[in-house]
Amino acid sequence: MNAKKHTKDQQEKKIKTAGEAGEEVKEASAGCRDGAEAVAGEAEAVSGEVLEESDAAAKAQQEIEQLKDQLLRLNADFDNFRKRTSRDKQDWSRYASQTIVEKLLPVVDGLDAAALAVSSSGQEAKNVAEGFLMIGKQLLDILGQEGLQEIPALAQEFDPNVHEAVMTVACTGDQQDNCIVMVLRKGYMYKDKVLRPSMVQVAKKE
Repeated sequence: MNAKKHTKDQQEKKIKTAGEAGEEVKEASAGCRDGAEAVAGEAEAVSGEVLEESDAAAKAQQEIEQLKDQLLRLNADFDNFRKRTSRDKQDWSRYASQTIVEKLLPVVDGLDAAALAVSSSGQEAKNVAEGFLMIGKQLLDILGQEGLQEIPALAQEFDPNVHEAVMTVACTGDQQDNCIVMVLRKGYMYKDKVLRPSMVQVAKKE
């Protein structure tokens, strides 16, 4: 009787132990499952952060490229502005005296006309004419230092770029067609610009 009871007790103890072991296995399994889910969640979160950082880096790089492009454009615009300003300054310096030279041309014309008017008179008038011519030469020398040059016209071939034909006459003798036979008003260049064209008479073949 005692032996049977002992055997029964042992069986119950084994069943209890097996049950407890099963519970422990269940608990361990649940713990592993929970741990795996936690690790997966953390991995997903880290992956999301990496993607966000990657997108942020791409946007930052794009902004950097845009800023570089803007900087290059600004440098190019500034360089063009600097060159244009320098060119304008050179042009202004080169042609700074053009206005005063142009205003003095009527004075030169008046001296020429006065000298021509008295040159056919008596000796005293001729002396006056020589004085006018000397003054005119001095004035032209000064203006020449500033860049004024008379445009060659008499006996030259007519050039519409520097001559203005106000009269035409038929060619006579050995006159060439389109040749300037009379200068009605002198023309002048100011450096490389036509300040005013020569007013001329041109011979034409009929």
